[in-house]
Amino acid sequence: PRFVASLRSLQRSCKLIWRTMALAVRQKLPSLAPSMARLMSNLVYHDNKELAGNREHVGHGKNGMYNYYDGEDMPFPAIRFRPETAESKVLREKEKGDWKKLTIEEKKALYRHSFCQTFAEMNAPDPEWKAVFGWTLIGVAITWGMYLGISAIIPEHPYRKFYDSFEVRVAAEQRKLDMGIFRDSGFGPDWDYEKRDWKK
Repeated sequence: PRFVASLRSLQRSCKLIWRTMALAVRQKLPSLAPSMARLMSNLVYHDNKELAGNREHVGHGKNGMYNYYDGEDMPFPAIRFRPETAESKVLREKEKGDWKKLTIEEKKALYRHSFCQTFAEMNAPDPEWKAVFGWTLIGVAITWGMYLGISAIIPEHPYRKFYDSFEVRVAAEQRKLDMGIFRDSGFGPDWDYEKRDWKK
């Protein structure tokens, strides 16, 4: 009864604390609203525009942010790959005219100004698996070396041969049978527990 009474008083005090806190929050909310509105108005949507530098914004891109992304799923990035230079401005002016007058090198320079990779380069096999495979082999070799080193330093347990012997294993299995561990599964149903022998 004493313990129950103390629990009830603790419960009442917790309810009182929660009610007091809720009342305080309700009273403070109207005064907090203007400061929260000021805080929200000071938040600026960060779209990486300052990180793009003087690279030209050419479209929406992957997510509307000012970032460059190479991918087949979104082949038109939001900004050009390279920043604007005097040579690129001249090429961009020539681009507005007849493309037959452009040389192949100029066309390639125009492409590389806007894009980092071609579709063939994006689809090329990635040699990263070789590094992963190599580091995995190095990890396995280090682990195996540590195991062999520890095995050479630490002697074998003196009772290891005793515990690995056939007689000890048979005795351990016999003890499990006597305890009834395998009564319903394994080779327990084939054992006669009264005669202590295998069923004929």
